[in-house]
Amino acid sequence: MENLGQFNLLVGDNNVGKTSVLEGLLFDEKTYEWLVKLTNAFILRKIFPSQSFKISDISSILSKIGAWESILRDSTKPLECSFSLKGKNSKKAIGLSPIEFDLVNKTDNDFIINQFIDTSDGQLLRIYSNSEHINTVCLSQRYLSQAKKSFNLLANNTGYSEQLVKKYVQNVNPDKTIRKAFDNIIRILIPNLEETRLHSNFNTESIGIVLLEDDKIYPITRFGDGVVKLARIIIGILSCEEDKRIMIDEIENGIHFSRLKDFWKTVITLCKQFDVQLFATTHSLECQRYFVEALSELGEEYQKDARNISLLENAKGEVKSVTFDFEQFEFALSIGANTRGGQR
Repeated sequence: MENLGQFNLLVGDNNVGKTSVLEGLLFDEKTYEWLVKLTNAFILRKIFPSQSFKISDISSILSKIGAWESILRDSTKPLECSFSLKGKNSKKAIGLSPIEFDLVNKTDNDFIINQFIDTSDGQLLRIYSNSEHINTVCLSQRYLSQAKKSFNLLANNTGYSEQLVKKYVQNVNPDKTIRKAFDNIIRILIPNLEETRLHSNFNTESIGIVLLEDDKIYPITRFGDGVVKLARIIIGILSCEEDKRIMIDEIENGIHFSRLKDFWKTVITLCKQFDVQLFATTHSLECQRYFVEALSELGEEYQKDARNISLLENAKGEVKSVTFDFEQFEFALSIGANTRGGQR
């Protein structure tokens, strides 16, 4: 994909690779950060039976050779990611490949033994940069625990969780200004909201909703998947830290079409405010149209950084991307052209 913007909407047929693109965008030059994020994504996709995001559980999963056989189509080839940084002409590729202990050379073995104690409990991976082998790491709990465990992929089937509450506590609750801004956005879906606040619900800390002219505090889950999803997106943007990138799968799910334009305007302006790059997927033509309507109202400053990226699969099974800038996309929609990808 080339000619990316700050606000990118990916479209395409089922199983064409939209979610895989989002997973690719989890890439981090710090290998252990990348591996933790990638494995969290696999857990969200239900590739592994475990539902836990604990480092100890992730390490246990990755220590099994069978786990990598389920990840890699060809276990003899490394999993690779190729990228170029904005403002730089050269492309860089980084890859990883599982390896057996008895195939490790002496230099790598000394590195592993010196750095990690529990090598017998972790899978070994060879790390490549531009096809050149740079080192071998052991995916032990100790190694993976170095990661900050930031996670900025919002999978389609991810709902309310302890992680959501934790991020609310860290990034929303302590700051009155941010908390008011959070509440204003939630009012898109709950117009009679008075405020959100931390609430103990069945001895578990949760995000509570207080309504106007109502003395009770309700758990946010009472108001449906759309409200939870909007809260996840807001908190996700606030929690990006230095990643400055958020990926949202099937962004329109749970949001009624009558709220989609305001929803899009909120997400786009929030990403602009916090300098976060957005990648979202959709199957919906309606969602694409409201994306354009929201940008039309926001103005040229936002339009110049907006892209619609269609993923197309040819007869050979190869997936290609076609990028539309705002004017091209707006025109294509106006004449009824196919902007949703598919086969060609």
